[in-house]
Amino acid sequence: MKSIVVLNNKGGVGKTTSVVNIAACLAQSGKSTLVVDLDPAASASIHLGLSKDESDVSTLCDYIVNGQKNIQDYIYKTNFINLSCLPSEPSLSEFYDEMLLEQDAGFFLTKEALPQDYKFILFDSPPNMGSLALNALAIADYVLIPVLTQYLALTGLELTLKSVAKVQRRLNPDLKILGYFATQYDRRTRVAKDVLKHLEDRFKKDMFKTPIGINSKLIEAFDARKPIIHKTPSARGAQEYMQLSKEILKLVK
Repeated sequence: MKSIVVLNNKGGVGKTTSVVNIAACLAQSGKSTLVVDLDPAASASIHLGLSKDESDVSTLCDYIVNGQKNIQDYIYKTNFINLSCLPSEPSLSEFYDEMLLEQDAGFFLTKEALPQDYKFILFDSPPNMGSLALNALAIADYVLIPVLTQYLALTGLELTLKSVAKVQRRLNPDLKILGYFATQYDRRTRVAKDVLKHLEDRFKKDMFKTPIGINSKLIEAFDARKPIIHKTPSARGAQEYMQLSKEILKLVK
């Protein structure tokens, strides 16, 4: 089992979209995959049809409240082959922090608790370096970093890298950066091309070759509560995420 945190301190980089669609592509490739939704926005859970408001699902909050007993009881199979999800809910962040203060405990989600019968576990983290993101980084094997192809996104990237380095020093020396990939890439603009070139020059072999372009079909897939490869498999976004997932599989053996 390999665990990957998809992380960027900046919001709006396509992090959750990438978690869901990479996970679906890995699952489609025959790799049993689990999405652990650590973002209180619960967008990954909603995308996969596991909204707390729309269906009676237990969440990570319930797992913590019930004394972290048998995490499998809080994991749901989705409607998509080989793909499961441990869902989130909006109260997760505040509740998690309160529990940490009251119990003076370590992280509530531990490496030992993670089910071992999945080939991949992908964590969707919140767009900040709070305790939930730190929990994911403390127990994961890899961090995967999406980067928006805009100049301002490079500032957020520096903050992300500093946070990862701190975790590597203090919490998880085995954590590795799996690589970087470009998101919301607009092939029509020079800015996007310049930022992508900068990233390729800086990170070289650590930069994935497949950028994820702007694609309205990705939004439609979210609205339909489906990964894009199941909603519109012929769309460019579906092809890009499948190609990116193949690159990931080559690196993670």
